[in-house]
Amino acid sequence: MDARPEQQTSCHPSVRRWIFLRAFLIGVLVAAWWILFAPDSMMESSLKTTLGIVAGLLATGSYLFNLRKTLYPPKNGGMPVTMPEAADFGNGAPSSEKK
Repeated sequence: MDARPEQQTSCHPSVRRWIFLRAFLIGVLVAAWWILFAPDSMMESSLKTTLGIVAGLLATGSYLFNLRKTLYPPKNGGMPVTMPEAADFGNGAPSSEKK
């Protein structure tokens, strides 16, 4: 049973808003850096703009992916669900047959 109140198991909306804002700003900064400072000798101007936007989207997505447990905490209170044999790294035999 989960002993924590429902307030603590969910991310507060203001915290979620700041995380999304920070992710957006990181994406914009990465995209702007790529568009403005990537050398023109590497690629065409239109390709540089397209790759800058893609890099910004990737930066935003990776930031949000790394904070997914903060944004959307698990319903089981954060405890991982494991099988009894999952932690056994022995010779492959089930744990009941080991001596």
